[in-house]
Amino acid sequence: MGDASTGKQHKHHHHKDGKIPVAEVAAQTRKTSKGQTTSTVEPSDAKDKQRAKGVSIVKQPNFYTDRRITAAEFQRRHTWLQKTRISVSQSKNRCRITNEVKFPETFNGLYSARFSPNGEVFAASFGTGGIQVRNGETGDLKATLRSSMESSFPVMCCRFNPSRTEIFYASSACGNIFACTTNTYEFSRFIVEPKNEINTIDVNITGEHLVSAGKDAAIRLYDIETTKMISNYRKNAADVLEDKVNKYHRMRVFAVRFHHGQENVFISGGWDDTVRIWDTRASLGSVRVIKGPHICGDAIDARDSRILTGSWVVSGSLQLWDMTSGKLIETVSPQNRPTTLDGEFLYTVQFFDGDPYGDTVLCGGSGTSAVEVISLRDKKVMGSFHVNKAIVALDSNRSAIVFGGMESVIRLADYS
Repeated sequence: MGDASTGKQHKHHHHKDGKIPVAEVAAQTRKTSKGQTTSTVEPSDAKDKQRAKGVSIVKQPNFYTDRRITAAEFQRRHTWLQKTRISVSQSKNRCRITNEVKFPETFNGLYSARFSPNGEVFAASFGTGGIQVRNGETGDLKATLRSSMESSFPVMCCRFNPSRTEIFYASSACGNIFACTTNTYEFSRFIVEPKNEINTIDVNITGEHLVSAGKDAAIRLYDIETTKMISNYRKNAADVLEDKVNKYHRMRVFAVRFHHGQENVFISGGWDDTVRIWDTRASLGSVRVIKGPHICGDAIDARDSRILTGSWVVSGSLQLWDMTSGKLIETVSPQNRPTTLDGEFLYTVQFFDGDPYGDTVLCGGSGTSAVEVISLRDKKVMGSFHVNKAIVALDSNRSAIVFGGMESVIRLADYS
């Protein structure tokens, strides 16, 4: 057999249906205008047909087949990918869980966790009214100061006294504020606010004053030594003048925070979409108001002249404000945070204690499924701790972090 025959058989062998594609049809003869016989191959596609007719072709770029990159570009992309991988792995390594402590589901969640000033212990309070003292490093239980009871209200907030560091205060939705000690494990009722739910408290830097707020929208200032109320900041039903009404909260308050460097200044926020700045020397209401933040938890902090707020909103929840002017400095939207349909919805934020420059903040809530460590300067999530349920309790002491919420576990972590 000749070569052509062999070739045909070979081609037939590769097509099970016995048909030969057009592109593989043997050369066919046709006569030219001069009567000569020529052999031509049938063009396999439209471009070849156009070439056969002498038509010039402008090649259109094809994204899928013509993606050729230079060696330099390839190297640049490779270098970027390696740097990104190293950066991600390093940030993950900087965030590590050091201990996890489970508690009974019947406790109905962790509402507050607060380190003592030296970090050796932390106070924990729960949804069914329990108050505990736990080891600051391991999370092990040291003492139960108040037992959880099914019929009891949540203990919403715990705060240590900066000048008497063995004492902390705990406020309850039943209207009580309790005084507790971490050395003798004593527990007593400190102040009662009838018919109120006390969502939040704080103590000033000198340890002389305690401020409380909650359901009735009033802000109360107490003398810690005498337990007597010094001021009650609340709108009066008789006040109809707009400027007077505007100096007080109108709805539930969920956060109060004394300034860390000014003993007379504190900040509050709640459901009425305002954050208010108060001075204990001024008796006629707040001295400045910030409009916007929707505060639903322990989501206000201050550092120098900046106020940090975390709003329970779908996006743009983390914001920095200027304390002097009350104006927005910026809305912090980390550029590397994965997008999610669940939104942000922050319940708790604070400046990270391990960063003396005030560039790093912590936040948690019910949308991001994580406690995040965020750099304000770089606008990036520097690390995060995955969680399964809403986070409402969060604190840091140097590089140590404690957090929890509606999941029946307290997590101790480190970010260094």
